[in-house]
Amino acid sequence: MNSLFPNNPNNLSQSITILVVDDEIRVAELVAEYIKDCGYNVITCFNGTEALKIIEQHAVDLVVLDVVMPDIDGFVVAKKMKAFFGKDNFVPIIMLTALTGAEDRITGLENADDFISKPFAHKELLARINSLLRIRGLQNELLLSKKQYQFLYDNAPYMYVSIDDNKNITDCNALFCTNNGVLKGQVLGMSIVPFFKPEDHSVFDSFIAALHAKTKIVESPVLTMAPLNGPAEGLYVALTAVQMEGSAAHHDVVLVMQDISQNVKLEQEQRNARIQMYRSARLASVGTLASGVAHELNNPLTAILGFSNALIGRVSENTEVNKEELSQYLSIINSETLRCRDIIENLSKFAREREVNIRDFALRECVDGALKLITPKAVKKNIIITSTIPASLIARADPYKLEQVIIHVITNCLDFCTKGHVVSISVNCDAQNIRLIIEDDGPGIPADVVPKVFDPFFTTKEVGLGAGLGLAISHHIMEECNGTIDIASEVGKGATVTLEIPHAGQE
Repeated sequence: MNSLFPNNPNNLSQSITILVVDDEIRVAELVAEYIKDCGYNVITCFNGTEALKIIEQHAVDLVVLDVVMPDIDGFVVAKKMKAFFGKDNFVPIIMLTALTGAEDRITGLENADDFISKPFAHKELLARINSLLRIRGLQNELLLSKKQYQFLYDNAPYMYVSIDDNKNITDCNALFCTNNGVLKGQVLGMSIVPFFKPEDHSVFDSFIAALHAKTKIVESPVLTMAPLNGPAEGLYVALTAVQMEGSAAHHDVVLVMQDISQNVKLEQEQRNARIQMYRSARLASVGTLASGVAHELNNPLTAILGFSNALIGRVSENTEVNKEELSQYLSIINSETLRCRDIIENLSKFAREREVNIRDFALRECVDGALKLITPKAVKKNIIITSTIPASLIARADPYKLEQVIIHVITNCLDFCTKGHVVSISVNCDAQNIRLIIEDDGPGIPADVVPKVFDPFFTTKEVGLGAGLGLAISHHIMEECNGTIDIASEVGKGATVTLEIPHAGQE
């Protein structure tokens, strides 16, 4: 065996078949013998017609083809062979000929892959065979990778769409077609933009522009697809993309779209459930506060009723009322009426559903508003509430929602404290945050219970005295207000609740 072409260490050469075609039997047999010495399988024939039949019946990896043959010209045979093999199956053809003209070589290379003039050196022929077989091997590997990529592309669990610089679709996978109710042939060449709802077009354009500019994209946008023939409500998709580097002027993009419609709907349902839960809890709190407020309203209403009856009696009896006395009576009625109005306004403000509105506000006014509602309950239980909030302290949050939290927290304190206990409200500030501290000297909370107090529906109260939602709602509200809530307690040493919110002007 020729040492220039050793056997393949994995014996791959034994699975390679080479077709030798030459009308000169002696030349064909001699070439076949050289090739066999390298461990390749060889099929030999002596005319073009037979060669074309052989490639239909046998898989061949390379063809050594004579140009001048009695039945069909070698150039024509090569052209027909290439057509038969197809563009994705690279089977090299080496043409052997005694023709030496430049025009003959050019004609040969139009359909063949190499051209050797007779007579030729055996080593040169075998070197060219091995070179072309290496190219065929690389081409097969490339073709296999392409098929694997296409298989993954077509069968991926996400929607894949390839677009060009003009955002026109150049390829798409089966899931994209299924979700849009179309066939691939219908959408190739179409713009991808109409497949998204109009309100998302600018977001999509910005996403693609950032991709082309190689700008870092922090997170994938969530867009709403508007399928041509798919679900009428559309699909929510999380969009990512990969830019396929091409020429300097062209960069195709592969869009990857994950259908997250179920997740979005589930989140919406959970959000609605939370809103309903919070609304129910707030109404329950309103009911609890109403009993105390009713008691608080009795005093001004009694005054209003008494002085108004006195005036009615004077009028009906034609009793003279001097101007100073009339003014005093009406002033009392007016002030007590305003007092009732403020109490009712505070209660309705607490019960009202509203969006989060972060702004700067005086913290003491917020605390005082909460105390107006909660103090009647404290008075009824003979519990003292003290507050030492500076009038000049300005916080940044939603004052109405923070007021709800304060009411929930103090209500909790009052529920566990008994006659003679004290609930104190104070502040501790640093450069950025205000810590509103609400503490009581009640029975405290067991260590194993403290981690659970913010869980929805967790309560240690007796049945009918609370649903266990107040602190859970408070935790949610503090997150909405860019703040935090924390509880520290020991049995027998009371409980301390810390509400931390930003100073005015802080984000």
